[in-house]
Amino acid sequence: MNAIVATVFTAQVALGLMVVFGVMKIINMAHGEFFMLGAFVMVVVDRLGVDLWLGILLAPLVLGAVGAAIERGIIRRLYVRRDLSTLLVTFGLSIVLQQLIRLIFGPQSLSVGSPIEGSLAIFGTQYPSYRLVAAGISVAVTVAIAYAMYRTSWGIRVRATAESSSTASALGVNTGRMFSSTFAVGAGLAGLAGALMAPFVGVNALMGLEQTVRSFLVVITGGMGSIGGTVGGSVIIGGGQSVAGVWLSGSATQLLVLGIAMLTILLRPQGLFSRKTRIA
Repeated sequence: MNAIVATVFTAQVALGLMVVFGVMKIINMAHGEFFMLGAFVMVVVDRLGVDLWLGILLAPLVLGAVGAAIERGIIRRLYVRRDLSTLLVTFGLSIVLQQLIRLIFGPQSLSVGSPIEGSLAIFGTQYPSYRLVAAGISVAVTVAIAYAMYRTSWGIRVRATAESSSTASALGVNTGRMFSSTFAVGAGLAGLAGALMAPFVGVNALMGLEQTVRSFLVVITGGMGSIGGTVGGSVIIGGGQSVAGVWLSGSATQLLVLGIAMLTILLRPQGLFSRKTRIA
């Protein structure tokens, strides 16, 4: 059960990174910091004494707005360069966000209360009720994103832009709006994941770094630009890490996961579950 829950949350975090890369071809090094900011939305809500479910609702909205502002104010100016500028800028942005949070909240880890108390027995093992509910929300969000990509007009425009932004623009698609909305969705998904996980992880300014690394390992292993590949990569990276952690030390588990990703790059660069780099 722990492996399933780990897979679900890994997919939730990596999904936003995959959506941004699949459409915009941008390697967003600040993705983990969007996750971190979502967790700190919960910290603020908790300190204000407001219902924590409101924090879970606000986190994706706040981070979606932040993502749209960053895309319009910073990222959009770099499209024409066609170099590593976006990677360097988002890396710099991640550092700025980390230090800003450290200045406001301090370097220590903070805790957040749980919206649901108690536990549920599954096959004789007790699991925190909130963690199971949060995992269910993550699954529902992943299904909703897949539905939006394949069954809505927005999804059609997104996939057309991912295939060829110039062709999509010639056919009347507002690619600038697609880029902005896609980056907002990616940031919002990361923020939601951070808010959902905040009650059972230590919330601190550096918590996003691990999520960035893990998300990249997922999309590399599963296949960049593929929702199915992201889920498959999450099974291997998230679920595999959880299972391996039962028998191996933390360092050995990290090395095993990294080795899997390296072998994937060498033997199947397009990913284990993807034929080509696209959202399809």
